[in-house]
Amino acid sequence: MTLSRRNFLKISCALVLTAPMLSRAQRTQAQTPAGDWPMFRRDLLHTGRATKTSKITAPKERWSVFTRGLVESSAAVGDIDGDGIVEVVVGSYDGNLYAYHGRTGALKWRYGTKHWVYSSPAIADADGDGRLEVAIGSQDKSFALLDGRTGRPKWTFLTEDGILSSPAIADIDGDGKMEVVVGSERVYAFDGRTGAEKWKFLPDFPARSSPAVADIDGDGKTEIVIGSLDGKLYALDGRLGRAKWAFDTGGPVESSPTIGDLDGDGKIEIAVGSSKRGVFCIDGRTGQRRWFFEANKERIPSSPAIGDLDGDGRLEVAIGTNDQRVLSLAGPDGKLKWSFSTNDLVESSPAIADIDSDGKLEVLVGSHDGNLYCLDGRSGARKWAYRPRASAQFFSSPTLADLDGDGLLEIIIGNNNSGLYVLGA
Repeated sequence: MTLSRRNFLKISCALVLTAPMLSRAQRTQAQTPAGDWPMFRRDLLHTGRATKTSKITAPKERWSVFTRGLVESSAAVGDIDGDGIVEVVVGSYDGNLYAYHGRTGALKWRYGTKHWVYSSPAIADADGDGRLEVAIGSQDKSFALLDGRTGRPKWTFLTEDGILSSPAIADIDGDGKMEVVVGSERVYAFDGRTGAEKWKFLPDFPARSSPAVADIDGDGKTEIVIGSLDGKLYALDGRLGRAKWAFDTGGPVESSPTIGDLDGDGKIEIAVGSSKRGVFCIDGRTGQRRWFFEANKERIPSSPAIGDLDGDGRLEVAIGTNDQRVLSLAGPDGKLKWSFSTNDLVESSPAIADIDSDGKLEVLVGSHDGNLYCLDGRSGARKWAYRPRASAQFFSSPTLADLDGDGLLEIIIGNNNSGLYVLGA
């Protein structure tokens, strides 16, 4: 019998909990491919923060499509075929990765795997040919780099375990060429041109977390930051894949890290969720804890987003938890600024934007209660909730991108009723 992702992760985390726990960010940000939201959490730092705005006060469905499986993957957006119109790329539990026309939702191509696709795709020119590729992993243990125009594989690699991690594409070793990084039973770095393995790192348990990329310690070199079910958050040397430091959270790290100057001291910190523990802020140079917020001993698959939510000139960390809450934590010290309660688990990862053009930021996040929520960034008050027809759980995280070229953001999100929804003003 095939396990669902939820049951698979519950078993994995239970095993971990009962076993012994064995350049600056801005320079990396410049590596992020052009486009509103080309990868999981939008950029290499995993900020989850859109730079454009919209005018959505009461969301209207622009288009929707239905796959034959749950849509827990989060969409990536880019002009993958070079026709001047962006596409929406997303995976499904029916074993396919789909590319849809951004304006109409018409199917452009479909890439089939042999198992469900939970991983979110990444879009970039990975091989230096001047055209965009799409990188994606599957629970069938395969990883592929696809031609953006056709969806046909340029290269593939077979791992030893299923892939839930979402890839990052960046020049991690400073050779002027792109690498592709993803977690599985190991953390892999592939040559973007050929798919050859450049290095691999073996944590004590698999890495379901997705890698963030930046110079976190100010040495002018790039690091990979990724969590593992062994309870550790790792900072890996981008050239060799060796651990520069490992911070033990005490609980499985399903969440993907976000990177930024959270306390305004000019140095880099990393925020990440740890299941059964809470939310940690880690010093990028030393790997030491800066602060910790306890989150009622529940799982935290949600990944944090960062932005100045209340307009005070300081960053906040927004994250969902499986005690049915969305949290806003102060970047400097981790103190709770607000908490919003949904009616079920929150495994979706928040996105941040001025979604209604009021000059203030909102937090958008899905819940297992079947609603996509828009929350006031200052207070956490609900501004609106969208519930699609025959709605099921929202595992998928919101993607914010301009799909029709009018300069305004649309909201793209998958639902476990097998649908993908695009919402606009």
